[in-house]
Amino acid sequence: MFVFNKYLDLDGIEELRQFFREKGVVQEYQKNEFFMLQGQTQNYVGFILKGGFRYLRCTAEGTVQIVGYSFENDFVVDYGAFQTREPAAIGGQAIKHSTVLRATYDELNAFYDHCLSPNLRGRVSETFFEDIYGRLLSLYCDSPEKRYQRLVKRYPDILNLVSLKEIASLIKTTPETLSRIRKKLSLQPESLI
Repeated sequence: MFVFNKYLDLDGIEELRQFFREKGVVQEYQKNEFFMLQGQTQNYVGFILKGGFRYLRCTAEGTVQIVGYSFENDFVVDYGAFQTREPAAIGGQAIKHSTVLRATYDELNAFYDHCLSPNLRGRVSETFFEDIYGRLLSLYCDSPEKRYQRLVKRYPDILNLVSLKEIASLIKTTPETLSRIRKKLSLQPESLI
């Protein structure tokens, strides 16, 4: 199975999902409604039963940059800001009607303190760091074409879930450049598109 966020492959994640299924409070979000807002302290973390969320960051110039996604059976949160109780660096906006099971900061951390999976909190944090660090290096060192190929290889379903304009934003290129990349790749054997 392909996962968008690498921490979903960790041992113990199913125990965390089960915690949300048993203790989480159901909350519905309509398309474009926010689970969390950039600059505000988050009181909840969510487990997505249905739907998905895009993570957004407003730049100093006022443009909106897509920096990530969470889909069904994943979590919606700015994890670092949530755990440190700092204002969120990003917003989390529903990409379609979404159903989420919410838990509070205290509830999540009580789970971590008593869960059966050793040091799950630390392993989740380390995996987030590893993933973000890899994406940062890719932004500095890889071409938009290489970033697109890695994204589609890692999560092929993304082409069915979000627009190409959003994918262009995620990989830090223009929609026109992404269109040229896709055209070039479509002419190659074993194309990714």
